[in-house]
Amino acid sequence: MKKKAGTVLAVFIFLILAIFALFSRQQTKKAAAAKKTVTIVAATGGAPKPFTFVKNDKLTGHNIELLKAMFKKLPQYQLKIEKTKFESIFSGLNSDRYQIGVNNFAKNAEREKNYLFTDPIFKNAYVVIFKKNSPLTKKVDSWSDLNGLSTVGSTGVNTTTAIEEYNKKHTHKKIDFHYSAEDLASQLRSIESGKYDFLLMDKPMFDYYQKEFKYNLETKSVSGSLKKELLAEPYSYLIVSKGNQRLVKDINKALKEVVKDGTSKKINEKYFGEDYSPTYK
Repeated sequence: MKKKAGTVLAVFIFLILAIFALFSRQQTKKAAAAKKTVTIVAATGGAPKPFTFVKNDKLTGHNIELLKAMFKKLPQYQLKIEKTKFESIFSGLNSDRYQIGVNNFAKNAEREKNYLFTDPIFKNAYVVIFKKNSPLTKKVDSWSDLNGLSTVGSTGVNTTTAIEEYNKKHTHKKIDFHYSAEDLASQLRSIESGKYDFLLMDKPMFDYYQKEFKYNLETKSVSGSLKKELLAEPYSYLIVSKGNQRLVKDINKALKEVVKDGTSKKINEKYFGEDYSPTYK
């Protein structure tokens, strides 16, 4: 009887030790995995809507959802997203406080000197916006047709970059450009009121705002030489701090996956009603 009890006790002790050993191995693996995980901080200005904005005290929008979808496919990274002033994104990238800038960024020569770019995350289409029944609607087909006309825009966005580049090349035939910290809703109202002559804007973004606010405005599709010059680089990107080539490569891989599996299309259709995903071979 004592022998049987001893055997049972030995088996019980063996099982306890086996379970403890298994638990220890699992904890070691978890610790090792956590140790290998790299924290990546992405910064956004929280505008323009619907690419990035705050709703119920949480950051959301096309760019934000797409970024999160990509990082779900990158378990080696832990993603954190911070809202900051737009200009602080660049200083944060310069110091590597932030590794990613996510704000519907356009590409230009100056930024390419200072930052890395991912593959395109969004393919833009553009419209020129005028006050309802403006005679300018029928006249504008080229950049030269915008010479002397007034407009407004925010720093760093695709359309502002395009106008800045045009004005640098045409110092005697400039577009009368006014920088503004106002949101797009306010900028569109300034066109509606006649404060400025026109606004050059992403078509999907304008459609989003027009649906919500029903402005007394009309649009003209970008065409002619204006289309050729503006749409030479019709994409938006994530920008990445220098020295993070591995991160760019991993993001590009995940980006192609979310485009291929339809996640990008779903996010685009949620915010714009149609798909503006880039195409990849």
